[in-house]
Amino acid sequence: MSLNAHTVLSHRRFWRNPAYKVNLFCNLVLGALPLFATILNAQSTHDNVQGLAWGVRGTWKVEGASTPIRTGEAVAPGSLLSPDVSAGDHSITILLPDGQSVLYECFTLKDCARGFRVPALFRKADPFTTEMLRRIRAVLKQQESEPATEPASESHIARDEAVVQLGTGGRIEIGGLAAALSNGEYAGDLRSFNKSYPDQPGIRLEKTARTIALTVPGPGLYSLTISDSMKRPRINVMIAAVSPAEGGSVIDDFKNAHALMTDWREDFFGWPIHDFQRAYLRSLMLNIQLEPDDNRVVTSLDPSLPGVTAEPTFTPRPGVVAGDLAVTLQCATPSAVIHYTIDSSQPTENSPVYRAPIVMKRLSLRVKAFAESPSNKDSPVLTGIFLIKH
Repeated sequence: MSLNAHTVLSHRRFWRNPAYKVNLFCNLVLGALPLFATILNAQSTHDNVQGLAWGVRGTWKVEGASTPIRTGEAVAPGSLLSPDVSAGDHSITILLPDGQSVLYECFTLKDCARGFRVPALFRKADPFTTEMLRRIRAVLKQQESEPATEPASESHIARDEAVVQLGTGGRIEIGGLAAALSNGEYAGDLRSFNKSYPDQPGIRLEKTARTIALTVPGPGLYSLTISDSMKRPRINVMIAAVSPAEGGSVIDDFKNAHALMTDWREDFFGWPIHDFQRAYLRSLMLNIQLEPDDNRVVTSLDPSLPGVTAEPTFTPRPGVVAGDLAVTLQCATPSAVIHYTIDSSQPTENSPVYRAPIVMKRLSLRVKAFAESPSNKDSPVLTGIFLIKH
């Protein structure tokens, strides 16, 4: 399409008119909205995976939802979590499928009133991780509504998990923590989780090598409590005994799950790896019904909510970085003060005030921050996790 001289002169004349500039700008923005919507939809699809709530103490809700969060439920990345400020102490751990794990806790009304923003995913979760979390969530939710399956006497002793392949006559060998036991005789209490076989209390076990050998009735999920000669329980092992036909896939899946959970644990004190590994084995061996992920409400990151200090922003964005860097915190609210921590603790009004970039010279950096400003409510606490790429 060509433009004649009259058209060009007309546009030059109108361009000097401020109203013309405003009208042109609005048309450009409105015309770009469908593109922005497409980009946002693509991002929400990319992040349409669920995290896992663990160790819920107190009453927590996702902003915009009516029901409290329970252990094992799904929580979407980016959600705003609000504890019940009228109740006592609160804590909750969120595990995200990209490897982030965040503990939130508060002990005073003022600290709880801020709420906590679950981090967004900084990398796409692979299908195995997403499926693993779905399985763990399904089992944890089921256990919330059922009586405890582990006797109280077993809950305080060392725990281990093993996937073993059945040999001739149902013979299996277990290592792990059992390998660290001194050679000698032990007693074992064996029970089947799916009740297909009767319990076998007081079976004789002898350790003469790096493993302990025993015989089980057939394929299935078992609990074995090993006691010493003084009848003191030493180890409780959850055993997934698999037939040669299915053994390969179950063993490989458990190895992959264990590797992922170990990586998460390395960056998080007190990670309940045995609870999650046992939940995963239950889902594999007991045919636990997996429910489709529900779409939890995610409130948008709106820096201009009336009466609320804008949430701090991180530069660069949290995620995997190439090497040492300096993390900058900013707040869009005028005269705002940002409080932060880098030791995984919750920031309070007594925490350090941000004044200069935070230099990162280690394997990981976990920044928790909120902003306060005069006559406004404090912002929620945001968490930025930075990992150095190896």
